[in-house]
This record gives sequence, structure tokens and C-alpha cells, in this order.
Amino acid sequence: MSASTDRGRWHIACWSFALVASAIALWSACSRAVFNGVDLAAWQNDWSTLIGCFHSVANGRCEGVSKFPVAYLLNSALLAPEAMRGLRLALLTTGVLLLPLLCVLAGAGKAILLRGGAGYLAALALSPLPMFYLYSGALEVQAAVFCGIYIGTLARFWSDPALDGSLVWLAILWISGLLFPLYKDTIAVFVCVGILMLATIYRRRLRELWGNASGRSGLIRLTFHAAIPVLVAMAISALYSQLKYGVPLPLAYIQESRETTPSLTISAEFLLGSLLSPNGGVLIFWSFPLFVALLCWRLSGVMPRAPALVVAGSAAALSCLAFARWWAPFGWDSWGDRLMLQPMLSLLVAMLICQRTAGETVARRGATAFARWVCVPVVACSAYYIAVSYIAPTGQALSASLWQGPSCQRMQRAMSTEAVAVGLAFWKTDRYYQCARERMLHIPRI
Repeated sequence: MSASTDRGRWHIACWSFALVASAIALWSACSRAVFNGVDLAAWQNDWSTLIGCFHSVANGRCEGVSKFPVAYLLNSALLAPEAMRGLRLALLTTGVLLLPLLCVLAGAGKAILLRGGAGYLAALALSPLPMFYLYSGALEVQAAVFCGIYIGTLARFWSDPALDGSLVWLAILWISGLLFPLYKDTIAVFVCVGILMLATIYRRRLRELWGNASGRSGLIRLTFHAAIPVLVAMAISALYSQLKYGVPLPLAYIQESRETTPSLTISAEFLLGSLLSPNGGVLIFWSFPLFVALLCWRLSGVMPRAPALVVAGSAAALSCLAFARWWAPFGWDSWGDRLMLQPMLSLLVAMLICQRTAGETVARRGATAFARWVCVPVVACSAYYIAVSYIAPTGQALSASLWQGPSCQRMQRAMSTEAVAVGLAFWKTDRYYQCARERMLHIPRI
């Protein structure tokens, strides 16, 4: 009775903390955030351009549409009136961030939502997202939410065969599976590799299920429901590329990659920077929010299912390796590593979606103590980075993280001359790489 009472008190404390933190984060974002258009200027008119050029489809392709995928076209349609476009996009992105809570409520019920929702909200509030990625033209947040919902729902079906007949969870799986590849088709590839990793780790369970008729039919149904919406989304993306380029391939990205892919040595630097950079690498950007989420969930008596961690974690690791081969591993004009925002936020969302009531487990003291000592300095540095996100003047902090060093200032001046003359090859020059190193070594200050 005493343990139950203590857990109830911690549960109330977590929700109180999450609501206060969320209120402060939203107030700060509304009063101080500066709109960062990122790629908005490139894709905001895609819908009107597409509508206007349908008559030229017979000539082979529709020119004037940006290189960005189908989901950007859909956002362009939703934001078609120009008035207050940035604000409406911020409201849309905020609404998408709340969708995982609605999925948990509809599928798992109020009890799991009340236990797990506080950790999710607290993690979002105590991250750079409200200050830099809500009032923004970046769509990585939307992509992350739908991908995380898909992974978490798939993990639920994998862990609990009784869900096979749940129309709610099937609808969630189909809708999220249809949407997340539309933001970037490579996400689907990474998730598929994560699923293969899951199948490898749980191969004994797979053999047991395949060995009986009911288990075999369940696996076939799950494969069907998981694969079909993703394949449909990939087909839609191919048709969109066919409309733009005359071939079912994203030629703009292929050409950009061909002309800008760095050497393996530079990619190794990019990989280390993406993980360890004090200027918003994965560890600095995400350690504190994930720590807060896991702490709240532990105190509230819930925990994520392991299959979600396997799939989302594998996809995140592959994303990190792939983005190290891209010319702008941090996503260019962004606060922290914008490209890794999608896989890491997907991990958080997936953990929320696939939560279950925690059992009474006894951890090994040695391993627990070692993990604490390792995590403390990383979480502390991450907390400092989050504090900078909220306390430092937003525009100044972003500008300093991008252009404060002498190498980046020289590159900024060269962008109006040398970059125009040489085109995409500019992003393989030493001038750019020196600036990229400088950015990765920059320490944000309050």
C-alpha cells in the first residue's frame, strides 16, 4: 500500500512538472522565438505550381516544383493562403506533436496515457524543439512523429498478438505507415533495416510462431498490414518524381549527392561531430530530454517495449551513418543537428506509443552505478545546452552557432562570389570544410 501511495505521489509530481515545464516552454516560444524559414521559401508554392502546370504533364514533366518530397507538397496545400503562413505552420506542427498522446488514449486507454504522457510532454518542453523547431519551416518534427507512431505501433503488435484484431491500432499503423515515407523515402529504408534487425534478435520467437498455424497466419497478417501502406507511400513518391523529372527517381537529390558527397575521411569527422559536437550533436541535444522522459516513466510505473527500441535505435544509427555522407550533416542553417532530429524524436515517440506497465525488476547494482556515473556528465552538458536554448537571445544564439568563427565568416563572404561561380562543387572545398569543423567545435554560451 505504501509503494502504491508513493508511486501515485510521483505520478502527480511528474504531471505537475510536465505541465509547468510545457507552459513555460510555450510562453518562451511565443514571446521570444524567431521564425527560421529553413527550406520554406523553396517549397511553400509547390501546390500552386503543381496545379498550374498540370497542362504540361503531357510534355513529360512538371517544372518549377521544388526537390522536396510529397509531404512538403501536402504542407504547401494546407498553407496555400500566404497570410500568417509561419504561424499556421507552427500550429500544425504543434498539433502533430500531440498526436502520439491521442494514439495512446485511443489504443491503450486513459490509464497508460496518464502514466506515460507526462514524460513525453516534459521531454518535449525540456528540449530545444519549442524554441527552434515549432516556429520554423523545418518539417523534420512532423516526419519524426509519424515515423515514431509507426514503429511504436508495430512494436505493440509484435509484443502482443492479442492486438491482431484491434481496428484502432490497425488504423494507426496504416495511417502512419502511409504518411512517414512521404517526408523522405530513405526513412522507410532505415526502418525496414531496423525491422530486419528485430527479426534477427528475436529469431527464436519467429521460429516458434512460424512453427504453428495460428502464429504463422498472425505473422503473415502483421507483415501485410505493416508493409502495404509503406509500399503505397513509396509508389506515390515515385509517381511524384515521375511528374517532376520524367523518371521515378528523386533526380535532384541524386545529382546533389553525386556532386557534394565528401570523402570517407571527412565523413568520419562529420560522424564524430554529429554524435559528440557541443554545438548540438546527438548526445548534447537529446540526452537531457530522454533522461527526463525515462525518469518520469520509471517513477510512474511504465516502460517502453524492447522491440521499439531495437527498430528505432537501429534506424537512428543508420541515419547517423548516412547523414555523415551528406555534405551538410547538421542540416545547414539550424540549431543543433537538424537531420538527426527526425530519428531521435521518432525514438521518443515510439517509446511512448508502445508503453506497458512496468514489472518489479531488480537491477544489478554494479551496472546501474556505472551507468549513472557515465550518464551524469553527459546529461549535465545536455542540460546546459537546453538552458542556452531558452535563455540566450534566440536569433543571436543561432547566428553565433553558425557564423561566429573566422572560417565561417570567410565562407559566408565567399558564398556570394565563389559559391555562385562553382555551384555545388563549393560544398567540397576546404573553405566549407573548415567552417563545418568550426561549427562542430563551437560551444554555445548564454
